[in-house]
Amino acid sequence: MSEGRKSLIAEFLTSCKAQGRSQQALIGLRNRVPKLFAYLQEMSLELASLRPKDAQGYIGWLSARRSPAGSLYSGRTVSSYLTAASSFYGYLKRRGEVISNPFKEVRRVRVEKKLPRGILKEAEMKNLLDALARFDELPHLKASLARYRLHVVAELMYATGLRVSEVASLRVSDIDFPRSTITVREGKGGYQRVAFLGEFSREVLRLYVESVRDHAASEWHRRNDRLLFGTGWGWFGKAVNAELAEACASCGLPVMRSHGFRHAVGFHLLRAGCNIRHIQSILGHRRLRNTEVYTKVEKEDLKHVVDACHPRRWTGIRDAGS
Repeated sequence: MSEGRKSLIAEFLTSCKAQGRSQQALIGLRNRVPKLFAYLQEMSLELASLRPKDAQGYIGWLSARRSPAGSLYSGRTVSSYLTAASSFYGYLKRRGEVISNPFKEVRRVRVEKKLPRGILKEAEMKNLLDALARFDELPHLKASLARYRLHVVAELMYATGLRVSEVASLRVSDIDFPRSTITVREGKGGYQRVAFLGEFSREVLRLYVESVRDHAASEWHRRNDRLLFGTGWGWFGKAVNAELAEACASCGLPVMRSHGFRHAVGFHLLRAGCNIRHIQSILGHRRLRNTEVYTKVEKEDLKHVVDACHPRRWTGIRDAGS
């Protein structure tokens, strides 16, 4: 890629940062926009004269790409590249470098909302959280501190449904202990919202902030004293997912990633009878359809319902003479 295009992307990212886009969003744009330039070069197209049909052609071009693992791009991945391209052209239009945004005319890839796999059941989640709370049983201080951090993060994420990137961006000043609230300043899409702590998660977090946080700094390689956990989401997310995989395996549970806590909040609250509009607010979904994915039930749940509730369920062999 030419230096001029690199400079243009850098200016675009600076503009997005000024608009309040989160660190995770900026990294996504930085990784995806260059793919657009690869398409333009391969198809001998000019940035300033891209037409809607050329933008539509970008979908087919992306659909033929393969990931580093060798699999074709999924519909969700293609959609994320289109969103990045549209955002970039929106920036060029504001600068007056293009007349219109051709990606506004593109017929988008339909991405089906599927119930995430591997959501722990309520009892399984309890077993995991109880195991994490026994961090002091580990033989070495470093391992105990790592497990303790995961204990705090897990209780926080399971209470609030925060994304791991949002947790990584939290500051101590964002927590209002008297009101049991957290101000999420760097939510997905750059939107700010308020998350709510339960009594148990609030006290777990209070103990961490008041008694442990400063003492654990050297072990956790804190680089930013203002951040609740001291480091950005890249390193933090990898560390949390690695520790979580180890903890799940030691408990004999299916291995899940940190985002599994967010899915579990939505799924478990719905199963407990919580209003879906309330769940939408808790998770910070802008659109209800994103929350409605949790209304889908697994085949295992349907089988259990039929076995337990159907009038013709098995009740044992009755005495023929009765």
